[in-house]
Amino acid sequence: MGSLVPRETDERGVGLDRNDDRVAPTGQKRKTSENSTPEDQQSLAQEIEDLLNNAAANDTVQECGPAPLRIIATHPEKVLDLAHAKLHAPPYQSVPLQWRRLFEDASLYKVVKLLKARSLETLRNDRVKLRRTDGNMPGGRERGDWLQEIVEVLDRGISLSGAPGRRPVFDAIFEQLGVHIADRDRSDCACFHTPKPPELKSRHPIIATGGPFDLETFQQRLNKDCKPMIMIGAIEHWPARRLWSVPKYLLRHTLGGRRLVPVEIGESYVSEGWSQRMMPMRDFIATYLLPEDPMETGYLAQYDLFAQIPSLRDDIRIPDICYSTPPPADTDALRTAGLAAVEQLDEPLLNAWLGPKGTKTPLHTDPYHNVFCQVVGYKYVRLYPPNETDRLYPRGLDEKGINMENTSQVDMSRLWSRVHNPPAGEVEQLSGEFPLFRDAKYVEAVLEPGDSLYVPLGWWHYVESLSTSFSVSFWWN
Repeated sequence: MGSLVPRETDERGVGLDRNDDRVAPTGQKRKTSENSTPEDQQSLAQEIEDLLNNAAANDTVQECGPAPLRIIATHPEKVLDLAHAKLHAPPYQSVPLQWRRLFEDASLYKVVKLLKARSLETLRNDRVKLRRTDGNMPGGRERGDWLQEIVEVLDRGISLSGAPGRRPVFDAIFEQLGVHIADRDRSDCACFHTPKPPELKSRHPIIATGGPFDLETFQQRLNKDCKPMIMIGAIEHWPARRLWSVPKYLLRHTLGGRRLVPVEIGESYVSEGWSQRMMPMRDFIATYLLPEDPMETGYLAQYDLFAQIPSLRDDIRIPDICYSTPPPADTDALRTAGLAAVEQLDEPLLNAWLGPKGTKTPLHTDPYHNVFCQVVGYKYVRLYPPNETDRLYPRGLDEKGINMENTSQVDMSRLWSRVHNPPAGEVEQLSGEFPLFRDAKYVEAVLEPGDSLYVPLGWWHYVESLSTSFSVSFWWN
């Protein structure tokens, strides 16, 4: 089944998969199978146990006390319940590190237990098949998708604990499990449906440039005028541009779509009834991305999918402009909500945005400079400068006491996808509720596949998908 050793990496620390389908000779495919042997399962379980017997760097798990550690190998479910309760008692940021460590170790021990049980079940079924003497004797009962159960334990272990001590172990297990995933997708959809929308004829367009996109040129533009800018075709060299429009590719790189991803259910995070749900990638694609008119909106939004799925990280590049030095923020930009609490970043923050037509991100600000890269599909964007903040009616604390000052009270989604030419009745109603909003100055555009949008610190922005869309944002300061 292979060995749980760290993958080879490039100079950026990105994993290099030497057997990736993208670099295989024409006509060849990676040899995979969902039928691993009992020996494979036992071997993987033993390797995980061996790694767990070695303390993680700067470990704190011993501070949880001897009781949970005494039973973690035999009763990992009980330890998971204990650690889960500890993780959800105080605010997550205040949870002592040892409980996060306990949760990730208990998750790995549960995987060991599942692998051993699967191995024994496979052996029993094999013995039954060998004893069959005629066609009337029933064979052993196979469990459903044994990989899905293991993947869910691993992904929940990562998402709830943050994997502070064993992340390389999780990644190595996923890599080994990937060897046993057959490419059985039979979908008739070769690519996501991304029809080009009508041309946007705006009196307030965002400035666009065809390049060059090197750091020096961009720095000169920033020094001259730090305003939003669209860089046409800036990411055409990304492998993601030709790969991510194919659902089958995303399924293959998420263990046949088994990897769990967080999905926002509802029109936007300020809508009534909005919720979040963890689900397998294949369910997300089948339910929300492939239907032309899904029953509800599902959005994988502002999520570092690339830390979870390193192979997708290999398909993109951090733009050089993320290492530029923007000019000092003016008085209005310094009022940006959340800016005072932001620490200096060593590397840009990455986020993925994947959803169907109609996903909406409310008018809001971010305490970072942002380059928003449109990989698949089309998105409408409208931006307002920081000096228009008072005309945009920022929210305050919501009913749960969460500070929403970075989000406007103006519900742009009421104008649907016609925000550039809204119905007269909607304009009149908005003017009555928010009289200053009508005079707020803005710029707008439709981002096309391959475009990148620079959003300076403090600029308010509203984003709406005009088709199935996959985007990546990079934040820096």
